[in-house]
Amino acid sequence: MPPTVRTRNTFAVQLPAGVPLRDPGRTIPLSPFDAYWVALPPVRRVFQFRPPPGAGIPFADVVRALASSLERVIPAFHPFAGALTYSPESRAVSIVLPEGACGVAFVEAEADIKFERLVVEGTEHDEDALLQLVPDIKRDELPAPLMAVQVTEFLGGGVAVGVTVHHAVADGRGLWAFLEMWAAAAGVQEGRVATSPTPTPLHDRRLVSFCGDEELSRLFLLQVAPELPIIRKQNPAPEQGSPLCRRTFTFAAPTVRLLKQRLTVAGTGKAPSTFASLAAHGWVSIARAKGFTDDALVFTFFLADCRVHMSPSVPGAYSGNCVAGCLVSLRGSDLTGANGHARAVQAIAEAVKEVKRDPLGDSTNWRSKFAAIPPGRAVILAGSPWFPAYGIDFGFGKPARVELASMNHDGEMVLVAGREAGSVQASVAITQDKMTAFRDMFVLGSN
Repeated sequence: MPPTVRTRNTFAVQLPAGVPLRDPGRTIPLSPFDAYWVALPPVRRVFQFRPPPGAGIPFADVVRALASSLERVIPAFHPFAGALTYSPESRAVSIVLPEGACGVAFVEAEADIKFERLVVEGTEHDEDALLQLVPDIKRDELPAPLMAVQVTEFLGGGVAVGVTVHHAVADGRGLWAFLEMWAAAAGVQEGRVATSPTPTPLHDRRLVSFCGDEELSRLFLLQVAPELPIIRKQNPAPEQGSPLCRRTFTFAAPTVRLLKQRLTVAGTGKAPSTFASLAAHGWVSIARAKGFTDDALVFTFFLADCRVHMSPSVPGAYSGNCVAGCLVSLRGSDLTGANGHARAVQAIAEAVKEVKRDPLGDSTNWRSKFAAIPPGRAVILAGSPWFPAYGIDFGFGKPARVELASMNHDGEMVLVAGREAGSVQASVAITQDKMTAFRDMFVLGSN
């Protein structure tokens, strides 16, 4: 029998009336960095919390505290409460916040699922259960909401907070800044009063403007959503063939250091970054598990933060999208050979260096280059080892597990900071018949 989640109540957390909004106010035209994501599935992340020791906190109090703190934080992140809206006159898409009609859908639910089964590391993800712990948002036609929240009580104990956010409103850095501010404001336990540790967010898309940006936005919209306001692209179906298996692995801080040392010795003598090290290790491990020993190209795709590399540079508090796609390729025989790790980390480092030099280089071809990749020959890298997944504490302790609710690409790895200082969590999707081989190469010390 599939896991069961039942909705108890649904309401909207409204943007408080009369609250002044920072520039650009209630209409926010999308930048090209935002328009790129208009037709793609939203980010759906689940935070799972064990019951605190002792008597615990009544679920009604959890819901009340999360909803009230969200209401307090939404004015600072007001675009999240808006709707993605198409204007037939300008043929442009903007984030719009109508007076008295904007807010975030908030779902209360209960789950007849064993909490501990979902948080055990190293076991296969229960994707059906995870998908029921996050809300969906309408996106097949504009206007469409940009965010929704679901808080679920596990009948045997435990709470899940599911957050769904359309990628057009924020990149990873902007989303995690929002989550940190919301968690800091929650104060669920013992009347804790928290202050925000994050700087005041900035949403004005003029901060990422450049010559030709309006034309590039129109090009991206034409490529991804040619029938606006209809959005044809939905969640991608899992790829055909062997079913996908999804598992989570954690690299402790000493293991991360060991990996970086190995790649320093294997490479040019300069220590690679944590991201480059794990990205290269994941790319090589997936390629080897799939048996890519031929001379055909194997690709990897990841996003690079462009804020400090734009001219002028963009403030770190900017919450909108400011990331460029990096597409890297190596021959399968080179990637899976004896020097595969060294070649992989060098190729990734060179791609990052190029983005730093020219963050808008070849931007008109971003989507077409990705679309041209032969099926099954790409590894998707998402997230960052610096995203503070286990630092999100709404007042009832740090999460027992944090995951993306859906990973549908055969050869996908999502990185976030781990529970312990310096550790990194890597969640991986690969076909079931390749997972054991992947694990044996990916987990250091097992090979």
